[in-house]
Amino acid sequence: MKAARYVAAGMAWVFVAAVVYQVFLAGVGIFGAGGLAPHRDFGYLIPLLSLVLLVAVAVARAPSTILPAVLLLVLAGVQTILPWFRIEAPYVAALHPVNALAIGLLGFVIARRATAFARGTALARPAEGPAPAELAAQAD
Repeated sequence: MKAARYVAAGMAWVFVAAVVYQVFLAGVGIFGAGGLAPHRDFGYLIPLLSLVLLVAVAVARAPSTILPAVLLLVLAGVQTILPWFRIEAPYVAALHPVNALAIGLLGFVIARRATAFARGTALARPAEGPAPAELAAQAD
């Protein structure tokens, strides 16, 4: 089970790296160093990576990452659709970079939580109250 936790954390950081690379590809296309085709083509991999990440955190049973990973999968799916509105609804299409920011931030949050969960540190613990070990120490 511990291996699944490390796999989930690693996958989360791979996802974050993929988002950073995707932003780089957008910059390459926008600033004329190349076309936007690599950005578009690599962008279709992001929802697939978010699905793999969701499966990884579910297998690892990382409680603080499962719902954010579901949201990440939804946002990544929406991201691929937003450019289609460029002609008919340009303000909707303009949400593409805003959604990308949300995807990147959420991916980073998931990666931090998954890493903390794999290490067994406090970040992964629910904020409801003290941990059982702390309660036992207080009882002594």
